[in-house]
Amino acid sequence: MLRLSQGLTGLKLGLGLPAFNTVRCYSIMSSLSPAPGSTKNKKRVGRGPGSGLGKTAGRGQKGQKARGSVKPWFEGGQTPLYKLFPKFGFNTQIKHPQYINLDRIQALIDQNRLDASKPITMRELYRTGQFGTMKHGVKILAGKYPHTFTAKINITATKASQTAIARIEELGGSFQAQYYSPFGLRVLTRPEATLRKFGRIPIRAKPVERKHIEYYRTPENRGYLVDAPNPPTIKPAYVKKAKQSPLLLKLQELEQRNDTGSGAAAGFKESSTPKSASV
Repeated sequence: MLRLSQGLTGLKLGLGLPAFNTVRCYSIMSSLSPAPGSTKNKKRVGRGPGSGLGKTAGRGQKGQKARGSVKPWFEGGQTPLYKLFPKFGFNTQIKHPQYINLDRIQALIDQNRLDASKPITMRELYRTGQFGTMKHGVKILAGKYPHTFTAKINITATKASQTAIARIEELGGSFQAQYYSPFGLRVLTRPEATLRKFGRIPIRAKPVERKHIEYYRTPENRGYLVDAPNPPTIKPAYVKKAKQSPLLLKLQELEQRNDTGSGAAAGFKESSTPKSASV
């Protein structure tokens, strides 16, 4: 052991390191132990009555706690939370309109339930009895058999697919997408009930949501806001402006006046701009 330490000492001395570090490390290797209080002996149970933890090992006699443990979801016998409230399904926030295909519109025209010579609105579609309710409007679809639609009509609805619009305009008709709120649709389809209840017909509501305004401003969707004189505007996104140093603003004013502070302002900008670290 001494020879090994002396040899390592000479090696360390040759490297320019102190020699006593090697000797000290080897001297404490045999006395290493955990720090006081960092370890704890395992509790041994069931090893006789002298320890106080024999026989039943501190669990007592019989019962759920002696044989096992109480389930973590157990609430002491009271009605558990998962039984306290009834189950309820998922309610989507997406507002789905009523759908009608072009072949069904043609069938209604053939049955004289729709007059193709007059403009067709959602009021006429509602009064055909095709829909039980019309809370979120009507969307016209081409369906599987768009070629069976042969009537020339001028129709308005909430929305329409591009294929349906193309088929209607191919036959010389026209389509316009119009926005109605749920209350506006109730006024449109049942104006008599609105008059009996309020004594007047309220003004038609304008779209306020961004998606509705953008949809009815798009020419491809044949929206009624495309050529409107005062269409609703979309509120721009809030952008927080970065604050500038009052000294920099003052120096910019001096630059505009062609004063002597132009050079100082340029130097201040260069000093305030963080430099990228070089690789």
